[in-house]
Amino acid sequence: MSGNDEYWRVLIRPEGLYYARRKAGEDAPLQEGECPDWESLPATPGARIALYVPGVRVRTHLVSIPTGNRRRFSAALPFALEERLFRGPEAYHYVPLTRPAGHAQTAVAVVEHEAMKEWVDTVLAHGWHLEQLTPDYLLLPEPKPGTWLLDAVETPLLLRFPYPGGAALNEDIGPQPPGGLLLALEEAPQQALRLEVQLPEGAQHEQVGKWRPWLAERGIELHRTQAAPSRPAWLARRPVAAAGGNLLTGKYRSGKDGLSAARRAIPAVGLAAALVIALAAQWFLEYSSIRAEHARLTRAIEDIYRAAFPDARNLVNPRHQMEQRLVLPQETATVQQQQRADVLDWLERLAPFLGKDADTHLKSFVYDGRQLTLDLSLPDFQELEALQEQLADVLPVRVENAELKGGRVISRLRLELRT
Repeated sequence: MSGNDEYWRVLIRPEGLYYARRKAGEDAPLQEGECPDWESLPATPGARIALYVPGVRVRTHLVSIPTGNRRRFSAALPFALEERLFRGPEAYHYVPLTRPAGHAQTAVAVVEHEAMKEWVDTVLAHGWHLEQLTPDYLLLPEPKPGTWLLDAVETPLLLRFPYPGGAALNEDIGPQPPGGLLLALEEAPQQALRLEVQLPEGAQHEQVGKWRPWLAERGIELHRTQAAPSRPAWLARRPVAAAGGNLLTGKYRSGKDGLSAARRAIPAVGLAAALVIALAAQWFLEYSSIRAEHARLTRAIEDIYRAAFPDARNLVNPRHQMEQRLVLPQETATVQQQQRADVLDWLERLAPFLGKDADTHLKSFVYDGRQLTLDLSLPDFQELEALQEQLADVLPVRVENAELKGGRVISRLRLELRT
């Protein structure tokens, strides 16, 4: 496949096609040659084509339509040109050319729909991309004001003049200027001052020289030059024609309806669009059902939460709040169960010390997971000191309170538990 910076110039000639594979920004063609028909063109599928068609099938007319609205201008064109057309206005495709500043009239290229359809469909049928379609005479460089160019290297003759453009003359070189040239000179909005004729080698130089007296009477200078390469080879090296000469406008613009490739793609596009619509509808129904089910479950959770916790005030996320409410009692019960197991274990370990003296009584105890507080009744202070010394060998202990009541010592011991 051609790269994005490559394109093929294809020039339609009476005897076949001339092609040149070009690369953007380079002067010399990468490949060029001639072939008898489209099937012989060596362009690969997907190639970008710039097509130059016979100018004898594309006429240029000047019109003056007093409106700046593009849509109204296009709608008025067929009526403005009706008297200058061979067939009905509906048979033609109209392409206004870019009008330079200072020109009151607009040049319009006119070509039959039959010709446009033939050229466009032929290119697209071979799998190529048609990016430009231009009459061959617009490949000639636009001359300076007052100068006209006539390429007489081969037939048809190509005529190029300052805006509005040019023409192709299906005539031969003779001792008198071609009738098409004379008609163009007479209808030109500006006087021609110089005519440059490009000729091949041979007797045509002498024939064109006989035009000089006729041209001189009309104030036109004649200059003859000899063409070095053939016309196709010379045209292949010309810069791409300006966008204003591209006939691919309106329904013939790439990607618009009216092109055969687009028509062939319509069934597939329609099927794809129907599939997308069906999938979108199915997704919408499923999404609506899921949203309704989610709303129903949310309401049910709220009702259950309020029934279980009637004191609840703010209800932001009932599911999360309920989970928190259920987890908290479970965690509390687990902590309490663990604390009971720990205190029983410590009491069992302290029992030998507390039961050594039958007159020492454990009245109560408090366990908070880190400390064990014992409330004891002992016969005297000596017994309290002895018990403190015995417990100190096992874990840190301190006496928080000790007083004599009713002939007995009432004391509180706090033990720092170590696992």
